[in-house]
Amino acid sequence: MSGLQWQRPSTALGLILLVVAMAYANSFGNGWHYDDIHTITENPHIRSLEDPVGFFTDRTRFSRDAEMAMFRPMLVLSLAINYWWSQLDTSTYLFVNLCIHLGCTMLLWVLLRQLGRGAGLALFGAMLFGLHPLATEPVNYISARSESLSALFVLATMVTHLVAREQILEPRKIAWRFASLLCFAAAMMSKETGITALGLVVAYDLTRGSGTWRSAHKSLHPVHAVYAVIAVVYLVVQFGHINVAVVDAPVRERSTQLATQIKALIYYARLLVMPHGLNVQHQFFEGGLASVVGASLLALSSLALIARRAREDVRFGLGWCIIVLSPTLLVPLHILVNDHRLYLPVAGLLVALTCLWTRPARCRWPSRWVSGLAMATLLIVGVLTQNRNPVWANEYSLWSDAAAKSPHPLVPVAYVHLGNYAKEHGALSEARGYYQRALEIAPQHVAARNNLGLVLEAMGEVSAAADTFAALTRDHPALAEGWYNLGHALQALGREAARDPQQRRAQEFLLQARHAYEHVADTSYHYDLALNNVGTTFELLGRIDSAAVYYRQAAEYGGVSVDPHNNLRRLSRQLDVYAGDLIDAKQLVQLQTLCEQLAQVEDPAPEALFYLAISLFSQGHFKESLAPNERLLREHPDFILGYLQLGNLLETLGRRTEAHRVYEQQLLRQPEGHFADEARRRLKVESK
Repeated sequence: MSGLQWQRPSTALGLILLVVAMAYANSFGNGWHYDDIHTITENPHIRSLEDPVGFFTDRTRFSRDAEMAMFRPMLVLSLAINYWWSQLDTSTYLFVNLCIHLGCTMLLWVLLRQLGRGAGLALFGAMLFGLHPLATEPVNYISARSESLSALFVLATMVTHLVAREQILEPRKIAWRFASLLCFAAAMMSKETGITALGLVVAYDLTRGSGTWRSAHKSLHPVHAVYAVIAVVYLVVQFGHINVAVVDAPVRERSTQLATQIKALIYYARLLVMPHGLNVQHQFFEGGLASVVGASLLALSSLALIARRAREDVRFGLGWCIIVLSPTLLVPLHILVNDHRLYLPVAGLLVALTCLWTRPARCRWPSRWVSGLAMATLLIVGVLTQNRNPVWANEYSLWSDAAAKSPHPLVPVAYVHLGNYAKEHGALSEARGYYQRALEIAPQHVAARNNLGLVLEAMGEVSAAADTFAALTRDHPALAEGWYNLGHALQALGREAARDPQQRRAQEFLLQARHAYEHVADTSYHYDLALNNVGTTFELLGRIDSAAVYYRQAAEYGGVSVDPHNNLRRLSRQLDVYAGDLIDAKQLVQLQTLCEQLAQVEDPAPEALFYLAISLFSQGHFKESLAPNERLLREHPDFILGYLQLGNLLETLGRRTEAHRVYEQQLLRQPEGHFADEARRRLKVESK
């Protein structure tokens, strides 16, 4: 493309927009995937923009599950804006992902131009990044927006840093450096790997020197210390999270982690150059140190030789790749390798490759040959990207692709996700088969066991489901979801037993269900559901007052379920029946408790206040009965029985004058009828 004159930025950026958008045109029908569930579709924290500052102060807003909290406020804020825009319409989320990717592509074009690339070469490098198949995961997988959003701010950090270096006037230099520092902070607040922007800034400035250790200090600048201070502040904020991941509870030993990730660097190098076999779950396993040392030494020595003899931008580009991938060397993660981790390293590789092409000793090919080769390369990667997009259509297509690319027994996650997709679409037998296949590979796999229990319950095999959940909670007593599902299955058994007059186990099942629900931690996504279901077990056992207590607690917890609110409204509608039964049974304390719960909900039914006043009055708590009675008439002035009860209460308290005024108010509202006659009788006025 060197013979093409793409001097005008509007032309180059417009072409980038057109070509990249065409490559991803077939991605807008794609759906939600695994981490999207807890971070987006079932995350109640992104459903309101009333407190945007809270996204920067409360890390639990990242997920529906408090134990999965992360400090990524820029990401969560972007998801909240997306939800405000279109609720859960995936097309808008994918559109924003694509826009972020386009922003990264355009910033790379700007950076390449700043590094001295010709207009055509810069355009080729940027378009190769925009069309590279490794970008399909950050674009199509909505939760992977964290990768591209962080990369956007990392690239912006570099671009603004280079602009600041070129400024002569001090005010402009300060302004651009301030912008670079803001972008650096935003990169870290999008994803933890954004901290590598500090390494890129320092690496760039170091490569502008002579390349010797003696002259390295001359390339350092006081502004590097400012970047470092911001990074330290961020690490302090993240200390607890990092300490757990690296020190307290790492998912693997340090030696195994180092050996595995050195092997992963070689694996990543192959994917960068030959993006064939992309997979949401690569067939990549932990490696021993002995099997890695030889290849890693060869690779590192080759890099050192290249860096020693290469031009500054080649050293910078290769260093870029290592720096951006370095966090995975230190922090053990559950997933060993991922396509989206290579998103930003692709940009570094292109910085190096475009520099190599500008070497004076390069082969002098005719410009039309160069243009043809460039067009063919872009066409190939564009076709690979378009072919990869449909794989992300849904969970079935994604995990079928993963399973098909694994010649050896795959880690069970693929079959778990296939089972999830089948279960959600009503294919319960197929789902059961997938989960059982996963358990053949890993008999103790938590998600497979839990979801198999859910399928068994949905298929009517409730007893087998309860046994599955009971075994799961014995092995994993801190698993809130397992306890919730066990309670749900036992509750279903209790309902079934209650329908059979020959069975007397209903109460036993319901008590066991309540016990299971009480094990659900208050930080769990299922906590409000568990509270609601505890209320249901009390109701089935005939304890309506206790049921109301738990329904109200569930409603006040603020979860996404409407069941607690619906249950409270249902109890309010049936309160006349419940109150009559409790009064007949002389269970006035239970009636008081029931009505107190129903009276505390928003816009309570008048019956709740009325029977609360009645229950207190009947127990002899006359003064306490006054407040709910007065509130009843204040909020529901047409509730005629309330006047009679309030008048009766005032007479009991010896306040006859006030009682007579209440009866007179009643007659003004309803001058005729049985209740009016009773009011006149109490006023000792004869009916005419």
